[in-house]
Amino acid sequence: MKKNIYLIPHSTFWDHFYKISQIPRPSKNEKAICQYVMGLAKDLGLNAEMDRAGGHDFGNIVVKVPASPGYEQAPIVIIQSHLDIVALPEERKNEPLELILDGTILRASGSTLGADNGVAIAIVLTLMTEKEIVHGPLELLFTIDEETGMTGAHALSDSVLSGKYLINIDSEEEDVLTVGCAGGNRTYINMRLVTESPAAGYTPIRLIASGFKGGHSGMEINRGRANAGQLLARLLFVERGNFNFRLVELGWGTVDNAIPSEAFAVVMVKIEQLADLKSALKRWEESFRKEYGSVETNLEITFEEDVNPPDYVLTQVSMTNTLALLVSLPHGAAKMSPDIPGLVETSSNLAVVKMDQRELSISISQRSSTDPSLDWIVSKCEACAILVGANWEHSSRYSGWQPNMQSKLLEVCERSYKSLFGKSPGVSALHAGLECGLIGAKYPDMDMISIGPTIWDAHTPTKAGFRPGVDSGVKGERMDTARMSDFWKFVQAVLKNLAE
Repeated sequence: MKKNIYLIPHSTFWDHFYKISQIPRPSKNEKAICQYVMGLAKDLGLNAEMDRAGGHDFGNIVVKVPASPGYEQAPIVIIQSHLDIVALPEERKNEPLELILDGTILRASGSTLGADNGVAIAIVLTLMTEKEIVHGPLELLFTIDEETGMTGAHALSDSVLSGKYLINIDSEEEDVLTVGCAGGNRTYINMRLVTESPAAGYTPIRLIASGFKGGHSGMEINRGRANAGQLLARLLFVERGNFNFRLVELGWGTVDNAIPSEAFAVVMVKIEQLADLKSALKRWEESFRKEYGSVETNLEITFEEDVNPPDYVLTQVSMTNTLALLVSLPHGAAKMSPDIPGLVETSSNLAVVKMDQRELSISISQRSSTDPSLDWIVSKCEACAILVGANWEHSSRYSGWQPNMQSKLLEVCERSYKSLFGKSPGVSALHAGLECGLIGAKYPDMDMISIGPTIWDAHTPTKAGFRPGVDSGVKGERMDTARMSDFWKFVQAVLKNLAE
């Protein structure tokens, strides 16, 4: 790839992109890339400061770049990128990337491309090294650990930046300007369980909900997809009055930011009711298919009888409280934005449920673009816990970024885009987290926008041994270098217009 990189327009940008692609930078392991950025700034004689957000030897970086001659009095503009990438597969996270150019499409063979957020880093490094680009004073902000908790942005000082405008380059649609994002919270609920020995005449059965679409709990929460686990809990809650069964175990989910696509439960049911329960499961499957229509066409509710007999079951009261809690907790889109059509303002994801003989553990992820609505959805989860005597804890809260449709920065970006391409860009907000929310909470008067080139299948590795021209249709993180050229022109136009 190094041989071919200079064939791509704007070779300075692509030279930087190649060089950083050879520096492994998985989340929480950004020391090498931090050293590279600080070393380049030193070589260029630029003022650079690094905090210790990642430990004693690496962290967030701010590099100050003087204005182009004649633009010294222009407002200071902050350009923000994050240094880490989602490095998949896990076994290759500490290896350099093998870049492959397939026509104009850039990939990395056998791994993710790291265009999120390597594109932004390369742009910022180009602004450090290229003298002919017209701009006012710049503050170049590199944060760490965006992909696994935004801990860099959380730790950012509220006095290190002085810019009036902030351009975050972490969006993935070149023709859309992002002007808002959701904040978030995590709620953890724990409830003590009461068990007893199984009664005679019962047999164990495992119920399985599978084939659900799942998806990202922010970007896809508005698509009407079912929570496989909550549907299974609902089935059991309703049927507890029709069948004499006891709950043994129940669980679903692995991560907070994914809609559960499968779930399981183990129950002890009276032997003479087993056949009727199987028939009921089939009816529930048909009912759920009808309820979700074309959204969940592959869902299944199945069972397995080859289950080891358990040593315990939940008492009737403990089972009822467990199922009632799981059915009552909010899940899905709870409120739509009053300002941006189609945008979810507030949501909750009943993400992870684990259970053993002693305790039920629940993880819930809430999102909202406004703090009052986030408080509301968090309170609903807390109230559900209180009603069944469970304990709860809230953590990892971060603020949302509320859209400002009168933003000066937005006006400049819209004007610049239309002047270049003859059409207006889209303006939207994300029901997912961006570092703008955290930065804006520390700098409430800052005017912010998020932009970026189109990136397909971000965070998805391309298969190993990818063959240009043969495997072009396979999935994997990729970007179009020709379209990146247009985006780079847009960035330069925005900086020039802000300086004038």
